[in-house]
Amino acid sequence: MGLETSSKRYAKALISYGIENDNLDILFEEIMSLITTLEHSEDLRGFISNPTISKDIKKKVLNDLTSESLPNTSSVINLLSQNNRVNMLLNVCIEFAKQYNMQKGIVEVTVTSAVEVHEDLKNSIKDYLQSLKKGKIKLTQKQDKSLIAGFILDYDNVRLDASVKKRLDKMKKQLKATN
Repeated sequence: MGLETSSKRYAKALISYGIENDNLDILFEEIMSLITTLEHSEDLRGFISNPTISKDIKKKVLNDLTSESLPNTSSVINLLSQNNRVNMLLNVCIEFAKQYNMQKGIVEVTVTSAVEVHEDLKNSIKDYLQSLKKGKIKLTQKQDKSLIAGFILDYDNVRLDASVKKRLDKMKKQLKATN
């Protein structure tokens, strides 16, 4: 079974666990915090994926790190540890966030631009997407100065690239093809 399939199954079980215990929203907040921690700590990711460290040590360290600030995440850590799958923790958490958003009717949208996006443009993007998608639009902004100008809009496996960088790359390819 592939990593993606396994992650989906664990995430689905975690969603069910949250619903059964009537703490799905709290669990979501904790999982999002855990995702942020894991994404920003290369050392922690390296520790988790290190095959020479036993699952029991990984479980103990992760539970010690999260027991006070993220008490509900111990269930996923214990489950993954029990099945010797702690290395999947970040993937399971990301998949959990996706399934939670689907459950709650939230559409995650990422706007990447070279500069800060003004509130008017954010509202225009939300209004446009609201006409296409049903549900609540959750807009996240990222900055990438290499885009030069314009923006990239990502949602539901769709990418709308209206950046100057993309246009310049396209012109560069056309010029190479004609020479």
